[in-house]
Amino acid sequence: MNLVKFLPVLIISSLTTRVKCDFFFSPILSGFHQIANLMKHIKCNFMECCTNEYVSPDIDMLDDILHQNLYGQEIVHHVVVNALRGHLTSPDPPKALSMSFHGPPGTGKTYISQMIAKFLYKKGDQSEFYHFFNGRTDFPLQEKVNDYKEELYKIIINSLQKCERSMFVFDEVDKMPEGLLNILVPFLDYNTWMKSWRLASSTVNTRKAIYIFLSNTGSSRITQRLLALWKEGKQRNIARMPDFENLISVGAFNEKGGFYHSDTIDSNLIDHYVPFLPLEEVHVKKCLKRAFENRGVQPTDEMIEEGLSYVIFGPPPYNLYATAGCKRLEQKVAAIIYARRKKKLEL
Repeated sequence: MNLVKFLPVLIISSLTTRVKCDFFFSPILSGFHQIANLMKHIKCNFMECCTNEYVSPDIDMLDDILHQNLYGQEIVHHVVVNALRGHLTSPDPPKALSMSFHGPPGTGKTYISQMIAKFLYKKGDQSEFYHFFNGRTDFPLQEKVNDYKEELYKIIINSLQKCERSMFVFDEVDKMPEGLLNILVPFLDYNTWMKSWRLASSTVNTRKAIYIFLSNTGSSRITQRLLALWKEGKQRNIARMPDFENLISVGAFNEKGGFYHSDTIDSNLIDHYVPFLPLEEVHVKKCLKRAFENRGVQPTDEMIEEGLSYVIFGPPPYNLYATAGCKRLEQKVAAIIYARRKKKLEL
């Protein structure tokens, strides 16, 4: 048989069959697609999903809240809000946003990270896409650093698979084992796609995530630099980021803790080293006033002064800055209110 004569017929027949099959299966595939979308919609009515309903940044509102409630941290406010705007408004940022917050305790580091989560996710810091790690409690042992690395890697990959706009906060970095944060380098690097540890064929976009590191490392350097500016007759509000950023990065790299000789610093993958300045008396008074008002009490000057009496200022001999910022003031205010109410009842 001469197959050459029948070849055009076979080709036409094959194409006709393919068209018929495509025509037959097309409505079925479309139906399956619609069902899948419907199931996803139903699921997202009951569970958090990585959609605009659950992940909808409101940086304008964050800006307003920080303006009202973050005292004495003009540098922080400016840097953080602008960094978030730049990152979150880009549909395809070149890398994940990484910010390292440094400063004395009680200056707002934890507060601002919680506020970012609140105005990024519908569920705030209860979101499935928000992850908080504490160096002291989550990674206590230096000898287990390799186990911690593997666990941390899996947590990050899993979260990024669920939502590229995941947020990771690392508190008390100065208490973390040395070398732990090196595992973050591929997640913080430029133009990175990571292969899934579970499905080798799938990849994860790492560039839309946010990483925030909280540490007391560099506190003394920040305080001494601010004090030097004060001695030069310069007001606090004219201090700028360049006055502190290099001090922080060098200090973090050389002080014991999670950033000690870390590849994250050595590879220049931290976008912003943000200095939280020590608080002065005027700022502590604002914290006290808010603490009283949060408990439904309008404080008198006498009550504010009583609260202020519990605050230690330093360094000597100038004693300009609260050594613990506004930390523990809530408990002091609660005790003052209770004592005064008890005294009234006794009278």
